[in-house]
Amino acid sequence: MSKHNAASIADALRKRICLEPPTASPVLHEQALAEEFSVSRTPVRQALQRLAYERLVEVRSGVGTVVSPLDESRRDLDIELAFSLLRVGADIEGDKPLSVEANAYIVALERQVSTTEAIDLETNFKIRATSLAVISQEMSSDILAEALKAALWRLFRWRIAEAAQSSDGKDSRLPEVMERMANATRIGTVRALLEAQLP
Repeated sequence: MSKHNAASIADALRKRICLEPPTASPVLHEQALAEEFSVSRTPVRQALQRLAYERLVEVRSGVGTVVSPLDESRRDLDIELAFSLLRVGADIEGDKPLSVEANAYIVALERQVSTTEAIDLETNFKIRATSLAVISQEMSSDILAEALKAALWRLFRWRIAEAAQSSDGKDSRLPEVMERMANATRIGTVRALLEAQLP
């Protein structure tokens, strides 16, 4: 019996997509993915639907499901959408206290970032994925949490692509954002954690 389900397949594909060159748009064949993950096509289809919602993949008529290329003309819109949803989330969550677990995770992630001299792209992805999981668990609105996750995955893909293209391969924004998020844990509210990610 396979240990994979739609969520774990989506996680694996999301990582693959975020770490590959931004102009790549390979076709994702359901059958090949089903074989790779030792599952039926149903969980693969569910994973691809989730990634389509996040605009990480798209279905093209006559081709199938492909990785969505990062379109430079949409970059600012993608980033502003993520920031707008962070603001909405901060307004809705207000002064709801952060859980002890969220505090601990964010502080540990910031410590990892601040003590590592060079963060490779895979570690960058893991830190961003973990912080996003923590944030979404803290939100009281499932609808807003899902919309924010979708927008933030798109933003993270832009940030990781920018880091990959930089001369040193580093994401200069990640340490700064993680430091602000760790500082937000001292305030102890979901609002502070969400606002810490804004420029």
